[in-house]
Amino acid sequence: MRTRFKDCYLCENAKEVLYRCKFHNLKDWVFLCGKCLNQVKLEFHETYKYGGTWKSKKG
Repeated sequence: MRTRFKDCYLCENAKEVLYRCKFHNLKDWVFLCGKCLNQVKLEFHETYKYGGTWKSKKG
């Protein structure tokens, strides 16, 4: 099993689990860590869209 990491779009920290979403005026999907996702959900609750969960461990 391989482990991969991606950086959070906002805080730029490498994480093993990220959440794909769109918010505000973004045209493309971005990946956010849990902490940044919660901030975005509160601040941009009218434009926030969830697009799935990315996990580092793939079989």
